[in-house]
Amino acid sequence: MVHLDCSTVTSAVFTVGDNVVSGSDDRTVKVWDLKNMRSPIATIRTDSAVNRINVCVGQRIIALPHDNRQVRLFDMSGVRLARLPHSNRQGHRRMVCCSAWSEDHPTCNLFTCGFDRQAIGWNINIPALLQEK
Repeated sequence: MVHLDCSTVTSAVFTVGDNVVSGSDDRTVKVWDLKNMRSPIATIRTDSAVNRINVCVGQRIIALPHDNRQVRLFDMSGVRLARLPHSNRQGHRRMVCCSAWSEDHPTCNLFTCGFDRQAIGWNINIPALLQEK
């Protein structure tokens, strides 16, 4: 896995089939096919470094936690689906360091943790999110 300027790869996650998703300090996330690692299947460019990513395997949605307090959701082809709120009332006040999907939890299906010492559970309406695409 090669990212721009030999930047640090901060996260890599195996997904369904032969795919791997990697995130980097160079502000990119790449989806790779293990059978052909020469070039990524998809490249997602962001405006902030990407921390510990996680993939909702059943729905093929990538959660990207960022240094700039934001969490963004993308599909595996690189299409942006949503940005989670990050106001004073909702979301993180400092860098979001990781995300984790819980595909079978009844009320919260995405959890994020940040340098603001908060762990937040999010209820993401995945069917509605995918319909908007």
